[in-house]
Amino acid sequence: MTAKMDQFPAVNSNPVLSVAKDGVILYSNEAGKPLLYDWGVRVGEKLPLHLEIFVQRVISRKNIEKIEVNMGKKVYLIVFHPLPEQECVNIYGFDISDSGKLEGKLRESETQEMTSLELASVIDVKAIQSLMSDFYTLAHIPMALLDLKGNILVSVGWQEICTRFHRANPEACKHCIESDINLTAGVAPGGYKLYKCKNNMWDVVTPIIVEEQHVGNIFSGQFFLEDEPLDYERFRFQARKYGFNEEEYIKALEKVPRLSRKAVDTSMAFFMTFANMISQLSYSNLKLCQSLAERNAVVDALRESEKRERARSDELAVVLDAVPVSVYITHDPQASKISGNRLSYEWLGIPVGSNLSKSAPEEEKPDMFRLLKDGIELQPEDMPSQLSAKGIEINDCELDIISADGEIRHVLGNARPLRDEQGNLYGSVSAFIDITERKKALETLRYSEDQLRGLFQNVKSGVALIDEIGMFSLVNPSFMQMFGLDNELDILNVNSQDWSRWKVYGEDGKLLHIDDHPVRKAVRTGKPVKGQLVAVQNPGANELTWMLISAEPVLKEDGHIYRVICTYHDITERKRAEEALKKARDTLEEKVKERTAELQEAYNSLKESEERLADSQKIAHIGNWDWNIATSEEYWSDELYHIFGFDPQFELNHNTFLNCIHPDDLDYVTNAINEALDGKPYYIDYRIILPDGEERIIYSEGEVFFDENNKPVRMRGIVQDITERKKAEESLANIEIARKKEIHHRIKNNLQVISSLLDLQAEQFRNRADIRDSEVLEAFRESQDRVTSMALIHEELYRGGGFETLNFSPYIEELANTLFQTYSLGDTGISLSMDLEENLLFDMDTAIPLGIIINELVSNSLKHAFPDGNKGEIRVNLHREESTGLKSEGYESTGSSYTLTVSDNGVGIPENLDVQDLDSLGMQLVTSLVDQLDGELELKRANGTEFTIRFTAAEK
Repeated sequence: MTAKMDQFPAVNSNPVLSVAKDGVILYSNEAGKPLLYDWGVRVGEKLPLHLEIFVQRVISRKNIEKIEVNMGKKVYLIVFHPLPEQECVNIYGFDISDSGKLEGKLRESETQEMTSLELASVIDVKAIQSLMSDFYTLAHIPMALLDLKGNILVSVGWQEICTRFHRANPEACKHCIESDINLTAGVAPGGYKLYKCKNNMWDVVTPIIVEEQHVGNIFSGQFFLEDEPLDYERFRFQARKYGFNEEEYIKALEKVPRLSRKAVDTSMAFFMTFANMISQLSYSNLKLCQSLAERNAVVDALRESEKRERARSDELAVVLDAVPVSVYITHDPQASKISGNRLSYEWLGIPVGSNLSKSAPEEEKPDMFRLLKDGIELQPEDMPSQLSAKGIEINDCELDIISADGEIRHVLGNARPLRDEQGNLYGSVSAFIDITERKKALETLRYSEDQLRGLFQNVKSGVALIDEIGMFSLVNPSFMQMFGLDNELDILNVNSQDWSRWKVYGEDGKLLHIDDHPVRKAVRTGKPVKGQLVAVQNPGANELTWMLISAEPVLKEDGHIYRVICTYHDITERKRAEEALKKARDTLEEKVKERTAELQEAYNSLKESEERLADSQKIAHIGNWDWNIATSEEYWSDELYHIFGFDPQFELNHNTFLNCIHPDDLDYVTNAINEALDGKPYYIDYRIILPDGEERIIYSEGEVFFDENNKPVRMRGIVQDITERKKAEESLANIEIARKKEIHHRIKNNLQVISSLLDLQAEQFRNRADIRDSEVLEAFRESQDRVTSMALIHEELYRGGGFETLNFSPYIEELANTLFQTYSLGDTGISLSMDLEENLLFDMDTAIPLGIIINELVSNSLKHAFPDGNKGEIRVNLHREESTGLKSEGYESTGSSYTLTVSDNGVGIPENLDVQDLDSLGMQLVTSLVDQLDGELELKRANGTEFTIRFTAAEK
């Protein structure tokens, strides 16, 4: 096709285009380029939609379409000619500006159109079918109307031999179609042709001509002539050839009508007249259809265009209502009419559809809203929409809109003028977004930055920012003070790894290697360093400055460090206080060791006496006996008589022995003897009653001997009077109780001495002007509280009945009341609520750390939870959860889970404060002691502060 189209410019001076079925322009000659330019397209692009419609229609209908188009002063007739086999359309343009040329061009167009004329498109098939049916009723002559492709458009009176047999068989049907198409060729207009089809039936045909074009045929057929005999053998042969039922086929053959030649001539005269009538009516219908099609095409195109424009308008309205942008459209250069999307009316607080222009006539002017710029109300002529309607572009305009209901909204937007094709102004469009929240956020951020800057400058801890190459880029005044700097420039841009002016020591007092410096460690590992203790010696200074340094690396998306945030806490004074406290503790430990040595010496002396007594008891008051089970003979030594209070002359036997046993111990001794007879020796203590009524305690051992048949034959044993030893053991136990009681008393007194020493030491610091209200006094006070909590435990053990375990609930009550008295809160609005389970007995390993934990948490609530004398409540709850059934060497105990809760309804701990990272010694003690108890610590911050500690302990 392309090769053919390339020849058109040489032979055709009129526009010639070739367009694919999807509307894409495939080819254009030189004469066609002005048309493309006027339509705004080029080769390879799609036709405008109003022209693409005609392309689609001529391809689907296979009919020619024509339209007229104006291009400047010229008028073109555009003819759309379908090429169905190539699925494209040729477009021919004819200059019909001179009316004299119009008829010729139309004829040329009609000629091209007629070449593809279809009979079915120019006749009324239903009307002709009705007419033929009536004719057949009168004349009984079969007939049919077919197009040139063999399609049967109308038929009447067809014979059964054709419909049931010939056309029902594929091979025979081929002969029918060949007869309808090929054998009808060459019939002159106004004439007819009589022929016999290949199925041996007579047919007669006359053509239908429309404007000299052969478009179809009128057939009459499926008959025999009267003067010819039927060749039954030929038709029987056909029945066998095509597999017809021969008998039924012959019956259908005999039904075929027989016509005379005169009847054929007469009917064909009618058919030729009928064909001529169809030809003339078809041409008229064709012209009418073309006119209607052209009109309908234009109407459809207009409707489609209106529909598209309306859809686009509706879509634009929906889009404008959906976007979170306020849009204003000015409809005239004077900006007297302004409309907007739904959001614009909501912002201004006026009804949807109202005129938004303040330049409108007085009766339409909306005066319910105001526009302000930098706090000054804008006049109508200075508003963005009005300025833009005059041709001024407005960019990044910030305004305050005060709506009709008083709501203030801060907006940001642009405005652009609108111009027609000639460049004349006809309005403007402006769009604004709501930046109220963004502005508030910026103001809040600015305020936060000011606060952060103030905190950075005034915080007592040193803060430094180190950039990605290790240089100090920002430090606060506290940092400069700690490191003895007078000018910030002395440290900025100094590499954090090159501190030649400062010496840094570790906790052990040795110089730190560069890789062990907190900042270097954070950079090297990429992990934060929390609270590393170091000592820094400033240039020219003799004393060390102790610091807790934390370094937090900030990472880029690729994982590389681009900043390190460092904090420095000066704990020199705390370190000195700790050293003083350590000295006091060491003194206490020495005194405790001295007292313990004295007690150990007394205890060893007592143990030696006890051993000598044991040796004496082994020698004295021991008797033996022998019982011959087979002969029932018994032997008792003299000492045994003495132990039981009988005269050696008195005959003793087993019954006498049983009668001497205390009634309450008789079953116990009998069971032991019976078990011995089963092979289990016994070693038992029991009571006897002497003849004079005295009660004694004896120790007895017994063993049974068996013969070769495992039958008991003899039983031997010893008996020892251990009454005196038992009495001595009771005395020793009382001495041990007194000893332990004295130890607890002395420890309690020594702890009170330490508390007094701390108080005296704090008193010395309190009178110094540079120490008053510092953390040192608070440290002494907290240390006194901790010593007091331990002293109370020893006081409770001293006053209680047991010296290994402590009844913990009374101890908590006394400890809490002591803390309230210490902080002088007895007559304030702070109340104490305690819910404690009774009879909780803990050993020293559990009681002491648990007491210190309660001391720290209650003290913390008293000091910080209720500032400025606020009222509130402190709650302490301790309960047993469940038994775990533990056993320990020397005793059995029940291991239980316990829950301790210390809470208050005070101001609470801020969410951003991690108690694990606090440099408070108290909280460090709490977390350390919870770990010592193998417990869990949970913090809740809602409605105050609540510490929950869960631990397991063996209750004695």
